[in-house]
Amino acid sequence: MLRARRLICAGATAISLAGCLAGAVGPGTTTNVDLTAPGDVDVVRFVYLGSGGWIIERGEDQVLAAPLFSNPGLLTTGLLPIRSDTVLVDRYMSRYDVSAAKAILVGHAHYDHLMDVPRVILVHAPTARIVGTTTVKNTLGTWSGVGDRVDVVNDIAGDQHTVGEWLHYGEGVRVMGLRSKHAAHFNGYTLYRGTRDRPLTAEPRWATEWLEGRSHAYLVDFMNADGSVAFRVYYQDAVSPAPAGFAPEELIEQHPVDMAIFVPATFDQVDWHPEAFVENLRPKHVLLGHWENFFVPIEAPTKSVLLTDLGHFEARLARVHDGGWWRPDLWTEFRFPVW
Repeated sequence: MLRARRLICAGATAISLAGCLAGAVGPGTTTNVDLTAPGDVDVVRFVYLGSGGWIIERGEDQVLAAPLFSNPGLLTTGLLPIRSDTVLVDRYMSRYDVSAAKAILVGHAHYDHLMDVPRVILVHAPTARIVGTTTVKNTLGTWSGVGDRVDVVNDIAGDQHTVGEWLHYGEGVRVMGLRSKHAAHFNGYTLYRGTRDRPLTAEPRWATEWLEGRSHAYLVDFMNADGSVAFRVYYQDAVSPAPAGFAPEELIEQHPVDMAIFVPATFDQVDWHPEAFVENLRPKHVLLGHWENFFVPIEAPTKSVLLTDLGHFEARLARVHDGGWWRPDLWTEFRFPVW
């Protein structure tokens, strides 16, 4: 068995090697978490869809973070063409009503964040806009039928010292891109780097054709009727070397983050993650996403983290974060009151 595993790894590309080096990890939070009290009617709900995927909603205001259900396997990703498995996308996305979703957040354009988005938005979230980069827009191009639904954040994003431009989705939701940087996958090497400057007319066939582009994190504010922030969410879909990916200090002074969604995978490729982000965002609570091995079928009962000592990450998070934090398994739901 060990010899066969070595042979598979030897024949795979770099991204497949990540799957070979993944370590086993026990189950995370499988029970739904509800911190609301009886009578609470103003509630923010999170549902973990796996990889970078989330449903985030407050009342009728719903935002998605781009899910991946297709999960092409290790050998397939390394050696063969890949494409979205629309049957799987429909099977799992249809578990939830996202027909009123207003936006889908895409932090970068690697296949595990973008490949399933066309099917999600065409069939399940027909009125949503895609929030992403020029590379996201050009990768979707003309072949997908949704390239014209991308709101590009490259030139309007914020950072630690600059308040970016808000994108408004109705009166209840606003989104700000934050300039980030995709951490290396291993040994200082980042896979599939590059930007796409012209729209594609045909669907990408290989994992290597899903170029990263510029990476972004996001602030998502659910708004009160008087224009104040009711609940602030920070979302990242890749580890970033601080201060890239930080939120503007001016905004955090006004309203710290209520929920931060962090990625632990490959955190040890950068310095001071998650500590620096906890200090910047001051989150009340933390959820961990994109922590599991997405080279195995989504139906698989167990997952394993990629290239990461997950226990070490969680111990470091616990040392600097006083609030609640959770690493959810698929389909885990969370309910939090608007404080």
